[in-house]
Amino acid sequence: MKGAVRVLAATLVAGCAARGSPSPLAPEVRRLAAELDSAFASPAFDRAMWGVVVQSLDNGEVLYRRNAEKLFKPASNLKLVTGAVALVRLGPDFRYRTPVLARGARRGDTLAGDLAVIGRGDPSLSLRVAGGADILGALRPWADSLRARGIRVIAGRVAGDASWFPDPILGAGWMWDDLPYYYAAPIGALQFNEASAAVEIAPGRAPGEPCRATLLPSGAPLRVVASAVTAPADSGINTITFDRAPFTDSVIVTGRLSAGHAPVRLTVAVPDPTRYFEAALTQVLREAGITVGGAPATATAADTLFIWQSLPLRDLMPFFEKPSQNQIGEALLRTLGGEARGVASVDSGRATVRDVLRGFGIPDDAYHIADGSGVSHYNYVAPELLARVLFMMGRRPDAQVFIQALPIAGVDGTLAGRLRGTAAAGNAHAKTGDISGARTLSGYVTTSDGERLVFVLMANHFTAPRRVVDVVQDLVVERLANFRRGAPSGR
Repeated sequence: MKGAVRVLAATLVAGCAARGSPSPLAPEVRRLAAELDSAFASPAFDRAMWGVVVQSLDNGEVLYRRNAEKLFKPASNLKLVTGAVALVRLGPDFRYRTPVLARGARRGDTLAGDLAVIGRGDPSLSLRVAGGADILGALRPWADSLRARGIRVIAGRVAGDASWFPDPILGAGWMWDDLPYYYAAPIGALQFNEASAAVEIAPGRAPGEPCRATLLPSGAPLRVVASAVTAPADSGINTITFDRAPFTDSVIVTGRLSAGHAPVRLTVAVPDPTRYFEAALTQVLREAGITVGGAPATATAADTLFIWQSLPLRDLMPFFEKPSQNQIGEALLRTLGGEARGVASVDSGRATVRDVLRGFGIPDDAYHIADGSGVSHYNYVAPELLARVLFMMGRRPDAQVFIQALPIAGVDGTLAGRLRGTAAAGNAHAKTGDISGARTLSGYVTTSDGERLVFVLMANHFTAPRRVVDVVQDLVVERLANFRRGAPSGR
């Protein structure tokens, strides 16, 4: 802790007070502002832009501002906005409800028709949320529910209805070369395992032998072509990689893996979320001893068998914010539109976000939002917007639901490996963000004399390595954790 502070003190020189900061400032605040000015003025950022706000959550005083009114790419800091609006408009007890219908007549233990699933956007049917090692675990209770209702045969098929989300399954402004990867998986009203499957690669027994590829779940609608080969056992080689041809289901695995190496697991985005859900549930039912004929049925009348309910939003939030899970953000944005305006579209979701932000006193020109996760390069927000969201959420009765969902420095989520051994470890709760040309970190930290601060640290247009940005952000958060006023803070 002291070492990092000494590094910061050694590298920071006196500078001008932060532009836009209120005046007069106490001497200790002026010293802090001068240090921060110097940190952001490093030659490594000569062509970059920093947007920064530091504000007391306890008394509202702004300790520091830098380009706070300018627009920046937020990357996953946008999840702070989506999560905040979801808690305000949906409430922490909100649950997704997914109806499961019998479309056709019941004859004894046989459904003479399709099992219809009406998607309402639940993003929680995943290995991440269910836990354990079974990739199909989130859907196993569905088979139990059907067996409890006496169904042993489904003459038709599993038929998914994803029409609740009317927009394209890919976000506007997403980069096409990201699409094979889990973080850019498509969005659907009927979604399984974050629209991602796994490909496990195991080496052969001897050098030169082909590696073995296993698709998990085996019914996932992907075609795996593996040309990876086994390397010598003592080589320690692992160059396994993959690609999925744009807008296809063909996964090409290449590289080398040393004999005796543990299997390597690759996570691949599946291009059709509805088809994936249907395939996964079909596999679960068959493994549970329920026959699924597979032929489409003609019956249209339907009876509700059961309605699956998700975790409440308060329990879903950590699965969203801590790992920075993009599909949850996209589902929440569309759900906001559906619940508030009856149309679960991106436009309706953005209108709902606008309404809540106006209620926070945020002007419409302080942002442009294209998606709910921050993946889009069309997103722009002002640092002062994020500071205002953090400030308002930090003063709500359900503030801890919002704050505790964020990664904790040195402890978990995307901050597990950062700020360890500092005064910020176990203290700062903050959201990271990372896309090309943007690296952001915003959240809460408590100072050495117990004052709660909101901070927003946004770096855009940098050419320095990302690690250089991280170092500055971490040193600033550590400095805030060690900040002490010369007099009581006025709380």
